[in-house]
Amino acid sequence: MPDTELQERIWAALDAHPVYMVSLIAEDGLRTRPMSGHLDREHHRLLFITHRHTGIIGEALRSPSVSIAISHEDRNFYAAIACTASELPSRDLLRQIWTPMASAWFPNGPDDPDATLLALTPVSAEIWEGPSSGVLVAFKLATAKILGRTPDLGVNATIDMR
Repeated sequence: MPDTELQERIWAALDAHPVYMVSLIAEDGLRTRPMSGHLDREHHRLLFITHRHTGIIGEALRSPSVSIAISHEDRNFYAAIACTASELPSRDLLRQIWTPMASAWFPNGPDDPDATLLALTPVSAEIWEGPSSGVLVAFKLATAKILGRTPDLGVNATIDMR
C-alpha cells in the first residue's frame, strides 16, 4: 500500500533528522531519551543500536506505549509517533547499519555481545504542521482577529501509519 501524503511527510521528517526523542513507560514512570535511529522503510520500522544492559530493551518490550517525538522548528513541523517495540538479535542487520558513532559506544564493533537492535514500528502518528514563515503566521493571526475567526495555522491530524 503506498504511503499517504501525511505518512510520507512523517517518513521524510524522520529521515531528515535521525535523532529522536524516544519515550516509554518504565517501572519508575515515564522515561524519555534521545536516540539515533536508522530508517528501514522496506520493513516499515526504525532501528536503534543499543546496549542490552541499559534496560531500554526490557523497558520497551514491557511498556504499554513507546513513542517517538520529532520537531523541526525551522519548518514548523512536529510529530508524535506511537510504535510497537521488538528486539532484533540479527548480527547481519547490525553489521549493515553499523556507523562510526556506534563504535564510540561499542569499541568491540558489531560483534560486541552487549550490542543489540531495538526496532520500533510506527502504528499511528499525530502531526502539527504550519507555515514556516513568522511573517505569514503574524499575517494569519492578524487577519483572523480582524475577521473574528479562528486563525488557520496549518494541519493537525492523527493518521494510521500501518
